[in-house]
Amino acid sequence: MKSKNSFVLYHDYWNWFRLLTDEEIGLVIRGIFYYEKERVFPEFLTDKTLLVFQMIKEVLDRDRTKYEKVCSKNSENAKLRWQKKESN
Repeated sequence: MKSKNSFVLYHDYWNWFRLLTDEEIGLVIRGIFYYEKERVFPEFLTDKTLLVFQMIKEVLDRDRTKYEKVCSKNSENAKLRWQKKESN
C-alpha cells in the first residue's frame, strides 16, 4: 500500500498548544513528524509535551486507520473494474 505523505493538524489542537511554551510546542510538532514519518514513538518528550502528544496521537492513529480503509476499498473497487473489463 502506498504510504501517506501528509497528515492533518486540527484547529482543536490549539486548546492544548496554548498551554505550552514555544519550545514545548516545537517538541510536540517534532514528535508528531517523528511518529508519522518513522512510525516510532518519540522518547524525547517531557511530561506536558507527552500528554499533548498522546492526545494528538490518538487522532493521528484514527485518521491513519480511516485512510488505510479507504485505500483498501479503492483497491478492491479498482480490481473489480479490471476484472469486469477483462471478462468483456
